[in-house]
Amino acid sequence: MAVFLEEIRKYRTSRIVAALERATDSLNLDFSQKRSALIKPNLVTGKRPRSAVVTHPCVTEAVVVFLRERGVTEITIADGPGIGLDSDWVFEKSGYTALARKLDVPLVSFNDLPRRTRTWKYGEIGVPELLEDVDLYVNVPKLKTHGYSTMTLSIKNHKGMLSQEDKKLDHQLGLHEPLVEQAKLRPADLIVLDGIVGLEGDGPLNGRPVRSGIFAVSTNMLELDAAAAGLAGIDPREIAHLRIAEEQGLGTLSPEIIGSAPRHSFMRANEKFGRVARIYSWRDPTACSMCIDAFSGAVSLAVKDPRNWFTLAPKLLYWGLIGRLHILQGRHAKLPQAKGKVICFGKCTRDMAKREGLVHVPGCPPTVHDVVKTLRREL
Repeated sequence: MAVFLEEIRKYRTSRIVAALERATDSLNLDFSQKRSALIKPNLVTGKRPRSAVVTHPCVTEAVVVFLRERGVTEITIADGPGIGLDSDWVFEKSGYTALARKLDVPLVSFNDLPRRTRTWKYGEIGVPELLEDVDLYVNVPKLKTHGYSTMTLSIKNHKGMLSQEDKKLDHQLGLHEPLVEQAKLRPADLIVLDGIVGLEGDGPLNGRPVRSGIFAVSTNMLELDAAAAGLAGIDPREIAHLRIAEEQGLGTLSPEIIGSAPRHSFMRANEKFGRVARIYSWRDPTACSMCIDAFSGAVSLAVKDPRNWFTLAPKLLYWGLIGRLHILQGRHAKLPQAKGKVICFGKCTRDMAKREGLVHVPGCPPTVHDVVKTLRREL
């Protein structure tokens, strides 16, 4: 199998459709027997397309247009946003509600779909019926760095099909090997990477957009991920789930390349902590990204909501510029050696907070409003 690459600098539907046509010819793809398709973008949280946190709607639109031109008539866009998030809110903020209305395409949440129980390495797991039943599963990941998985590409994006409970279990099992096992359950038939603008640094939810100009197409998740990682300046062998996937025969880390795209040196996420000024979010591989997303939401409310301007906002300003604030998350969270105020987030840190006498925000994940309430009271 091969990976098709092309340089695309701007989000224009017609330009992307043309690139998909060239990829089809180069990879000898055949859609003649395909009538139904499920398109899975990366819609992990409610961020605007310009944030580079979500798959840009223009890329997904191009995939829909392209498939319709080839006779695919039943097309659904689906994803399962991060744990605890309202899917309708995520779809609206990311521009997908408007896109689905424009294209007259169903937009559904994996969180709401019926599932079939399947056996895998760790017991039983629920796989959405729709994902198994369609003729064509199109995985449309975003090119991003990631604090836990080094990068998030198609194999990591595939995780969005899990139920919320299985997503929690994923991190507790160690993340990388479960990602590979999930990829075996229902591999994507087609992968279309949105790396036109990627995200470097503190991904997957924060970080800095990079106009990287990378567009890639393949029929093999591992091989596309390996090619994309290399273009981002990261050796795919340093990404644990890609290395494991090659060892288990899912493809090669050195795929055949057709075409070309720009090379970059993406700044990686700090594996120990995320940091803004003097506010630290300490990473633990057993934690998902949603606890820190709740904290980010609380900071946003502190800035945007006038009711917080004279209460919470000054406190965050103090701790961010003068003091030091530590956010802990995950079952294996450890007390930081540096001085400062420590707040434990989520169900995973409940016992630690009780044992050490620390401030705790309950929930799995905590709601933004619970975080705001706790920060107002404790800072």
